[in-house]
Amino acid sequence: MPEHPLIVAYGGGTNSTAMLCGFRERGIRPALILFADTGGELPHTYEHLRVMSDKCQEWFGLPIETVFKTYKGEFEGLEGECNRRQQLPSLAYGFKACSMKYKQEPQRKRIRQWMDANECKTVTQAVGFDFAEGHRATYVVSNDLAKGRTAVNWFPLIEWQWARKECVEAIARHGLPQAGKSSCFFCPAMKLREILRLRDQAPEYYQRAIALEDNVRVKGPKEGLAFGTKWTEIVKADDDQLKLFDWLDKHDPHHVPCGCYDG
Repeated sequence: MPEHPLIVAYGGGTNSTAMLCGFRERGIRPALILFADTGGELPHTYEHLRVMSDKCQEWFGLPIETVFKTYKGEFEGLEGECNRRQQLPSLAYGFKACSMKYKQEPQRKRIRQWMDANECKTVTQAVGFDFAEGHRATYVVSNDLAKGRTAVNWFPLIEWQWARKECVEAIARHGLPQAGKSSCFFCPAMKLREILRLRDQAPEYYQRAIALEDNVRVKGPKEGLAFGTKWTEIVKADDDQLKLFDWLDKHDPHHVPCGCYDG
């Protein structure tokens, strides 16, 4: 059980949905549930967000609150920023600023507001790493939110020893639809098979990702979303080459997750 008021980082995917189911089963009531919207999710994630927001209102008496980064006082989204600046998401260049700017910072800002309004100096922030991702938790430290405010990270799924199988089962126990993967549709961390699935199942989003690549101002070795390689080049590969790419997905030492750790 968390020692301090509980803030949930809800990512719209399997892990964070299962985490909310676990809270329901254990009688744990969050004080605030936040979804940081990059503007780049696929429709199934936004639909699942609506379903879960209604469910959280029923379970905990509060909906999921959406937060987002603004530009000149308006919502722009990561796709909009990339097009405006004629560049790719920072992960394509080996950095993780997109996660910081569009996921973590909007949540930190809202948490600070909530803490000030509730005269609270310390909160617990639940992060949805599952039991198989325990190694990722070692890189996440407690957050200094300035002016004596602190968010202490908690990893419930790891504590409960819930891996992906247990998460899927928890969602099914509550009669909820499975969330599907939550990520930006143009994320450089996407696997090759995910790029091909996007091309085949959501061609309009695939074309928007290609438009990001085509709009890049500075041409050079990092002009493609796949860490320098253009998606259009990848999808031209034949079946035998795709098998090689699948092997590279698993063994490429340069392949890194996007850093959006709220599941």
